[in-house]
Amino acid sequence: MPDANQRQTNSALWLGLLITLLGIFTNFFYFLKIFQGIPQGIVPWINLAVPAIGLIFLFIGLKRAFSQSQVYGGKTWGSIVTVLSVLLFALGVWGFVHARDVPKSAGAPKVGDHAPDFTLADSSGKTVSLSQLLTGPVANSPQPKAVLLIFYRGYW
Repeated sequence: MPDANQRQTNSALWLGLLITLLGIFTNFFYFLKIFQGIPQGIVPWINLAVPAIGLIFLFIGLKRAFSQSQVYGGKTWGSIVTVLSVLLFALGVWGFVHARDVPKSAGAPKVGDHAPDFTLADSSGKTVSLSQLLTGPVANSPQPKAVLLIFYRGYW
């Protein structure tokens, strides 16, 4: 049996804890504009991949702690951290799957339906209605068959 001086630090548990915590914080990086240059379709996958990698290290560390307990420590705290990490990862996966679950609007027009008439201010401040755009010529061109609506999000 090895001496207490020969016990080694279970680095896989510590590394797994660090990577898992980093994975949790990647969910907030989006709001801090850290992922600004990365295509937005990749960001949710990063938020899932980093904690998954952390869990792999935690499981490796737990295997070490239980199979070689005379050399590596961390049975108790490693088990607690791993269970909490699995629960947080499951919550992240659930959020990833259900993030786009938006109820359908009963009153929303379907594809191919005509939009209801409305009146909005244009870029110069004049009020313009949809029916006005569809019935009269616009800037010396024939009567339009359709109108393209562009909605800008953000600040002006």
